Amino acid sequence: MRLQLVAALLLVSSVARAEDRFDSTVTWFQERREGGKALTVIHPQVDVGVDVGNVLSLGAGYQADVVSGATPTIYAAPRPGEMVDAVTSASDFSETRHVGQASLGLTGSRSSLAVAYRYGTERDYHSQSITASGSVDLPGKNTSFTLSYTRNFDHVCDFDNGDAEPLARRPLSGQNPCFTDDATARTVSKPVSVDTAQAAVTQNLTPTLVLQAGIYGQIVRGFQANPYRRVRVFEIDAQESVPEVRDRGAAFLRMNLALPAIHATTSLMVRGYSDTWGISSGSVEIGWNQYLGKRILFKLRGRGYQQSAAVFFRDATEYAKIGPAGQYFTGDREHAPLRTFLAGGKLSYIVTGEGGAPVLGIFDDIDFHLSGEGMWTIPMTETVPGGDVSGAIPDAIIAELGLLLRY
Repeated sequence: MRLQLVAALLLVSSVARAEDRFDSTVTWFQERREGGKALTVIHPQVDVGVDVGNVLSLGAGYQADVVSGATPTIYAAPRPGEMVDAVTSASDFSETRHVGQASLGLTGSRSSLAVAYRYGTERDYHSQSITASGSVDLPGKNTSFTLSYTRNFDHVCDFDNGDAEPLARRPLSGQNPCFTDDATARTVSKPVSVDTAQAAVTQNLTPTLVLQAGIYGQIVRGFQANPYRRVRVFEIDAQESVPEVRDRGAAFLRMNLALPAIHATTSLMVRGYSDTWGISSGSVEIGWNQYLGKRILFKLRGRGYQQSAAVFFRDATEYAKIGPAGQYFTGDREHAPLRTFLAGGKLSYIVTGEGGAPVLGIFDDIDFHLSGEGMWTIPMTETVPGGDVSGAIPDAIIAELGLLLRY
C-alpha cells in the first residue's frame, strides 16, 4: 500500500511536468534475510510524453515489479525445544506485477490541470486508480499551489474463510487460484478502496532559497491484512487480522538552497506522520547536489526515520503468552516499532543543446544516470518480524540505471 501511494504521487508530478520526453529506468532492490536468503525486486519502467499543440499533452507508461526470494509465512516465537524461530523459516516465491498508465494534461501560462489512469495486475491483487491534479502560480511566479486527489478501486484475493472467527481463519497459499468463479478454488475477491489527497505550497523566499510545505491524507477501507501471513497466538497459527479502516495523514516541510558560487544546492526535509492504527513516525532527510563541470551532476542523500508500533502489535512472545490485542494480531514489520537509516548517491551525465543546436540532431537534452543507496534497519522489538538481518553492512541495497531524453 505504501508503494502504491508513492507511485500515485510520482505519477502526479510526472503529469504536471509533461513534455516531449522518453524516460526509462531499471531499479534493482535486494534485501538480506535470515539464513542467507534474500528478497530481490527488479523494477523496469518506461514513460513517454508528447505535447499536442501549446496546451495539450499526452503521456503513457509501463512498469513492472519482478519479485523473487524468500519471505516468512508465520510470525511466532520458538516453542520449547525448538532451535530456530518460526519467523526465520521462510518460503521461496516469485511473482510479477504489471502496471500501465495513461495521462492527459492541460498547461496554461500560470496553471495546469491533469488527469491520469493506472491499471495494475498481479496474481493476487488488481488495482485501478484515477488521479486529478492541478497547479497554479500567483502573479510573479514566486508562489505556487498544487492539489491532487487519487481514488483507488482495488481487489485482493483471500482464502474463503466465510464467517470464521479471527483465530479460526486460514491463510491463502500460493497454490490457490485467484479471481476465478471456480467454487473449488476456495478463494474470494475482497474490495479495497483508497482515497488520497495532497496539497502543497511552494514559495521563493530569496533568489536562492525555496521553501515548500505540504500535507496529505488517506483513507483506506477494506481487507488490509497479508492473506498469506500467519501469527501464532497462544498455540494457534491463524491468518493475520488487522482493522478494515485506516485513516492516515502526514505533513512535510522542504527547503532547497542554491549555492551559485560553488555550483551546488543543498536540501532539507522533515516529515511527520500519524494514523488511526496508532503508528506515528518522523523522518529527516538531507541532500547535496554538486555540478562537476558542465555535464556531470553528483548527488548525495541521507535519511533517518523512526516509527512507533500499531496499538495491536505485540512481540511474538507476547502473542504466545498473553494473546492478541482484541481481535487483531499482526506479523508485519511495518506495524512494529523500528528505526531506519538510508544513505546513497547518484551520478548523472547531462548533455544540453547549446546555441539552438539539438543534441544528436534531435534532443533538447540527454540525462544518463546511475544511483546506489544502502538502507539499515534497527528493529525495536525482541522478535523481529520479517526475518530481517541487521549489521554493519546495509540490510538492503537499491541501485538504479536510467536514461531521460527530452525533445
